[in-house]
Amino acid sequence: MKLTPVLLLLALAPVCFLHAADPVPAKSKEPKPLRTYRDFLAVIPKDLEPENARNWSEAQKEVANGLFKKKLVDAKRPARMRFRVHGVDFWGNFVVWSHLSSDEGYSIRVFASQWQDKNMLPKLATLREGDLIEMTGVCDLAKFENLWNTPSLSLGIGNASFIKLLPNGKPAPAPERVPVKLISAVYGSGTAFTDVTDRVKALLDEPGALFQANPHWLGADPTPGWNKALIIVHEINDQRRTFTAGENGEVSAALVVK
Repeated sequence: MKLTPVLLLLALAPVCFLHAADPVPAKSKEPKPLRTYRDFLAVIPKDLEPENARNWSEAQKEVANGLFKKKLVDAKRPARMRFRVHGVDFWGNFVVWSHLSSDEGYSIRVFASQWQDKNMLPKLATLREGDLIEMTGVCDLAKFENLWNTPSLSLGIGNASFIKLLPNGKPAPAPERVPVKLISAVYGSGTAFTDVTDRVKALLDEPGALFQANPHWLGADPTPGWNKALIIVHEINDQRRTFTAGENGEVSAALVVK
């Protein structure tokens, strides 16, 4: 039987309606980055009363820490937090950390020690206490604990990078670079010295870097337990000069060429 145009349209209509009704796959949404400590606390159910965490029992803290681990740490929740630097300290590796202002009744601190850039040391040397920075990465720590003898919430950002900010929140301009024509750098005492030229060059080449002459910054300890000196030989106007810093003495490009 030959179908007229009308009958042909009616025959195809169910197919058209079927395709029209096919569900459209929903686009997966990227999780919002953690920006404040309250974003971390938001994963705790309201019936656990996260606003009263300072009065929690150890069992309640354990439940909360389990939720932090599952929803934030294991999920590698993105983080983008702004805070003022309290310190850049060496605790097995270099850690940038800060106290966060809060009215929760316990200390809240943020830490970053796992860096996106493996050669992060020179940039860390540019940080000073009080600098406003924006730290970007993923959550690698969220835990209620007793830290430094105080009830605390510790937060961590891994795979981290940072930018310095002006008080108005805009990126801070890089400091002017002070060129140093480095010849050599050694660190040690007595007759035991280690060549640290490459490490010192990387630090001096970073605009605004200021570091200490010690094993943490220089990556060497030729005489453990003894005070050492950093000896830098550089050249200015075709003349060789020597800069020396004792143990924990400050070193920067501006100081070297002064």
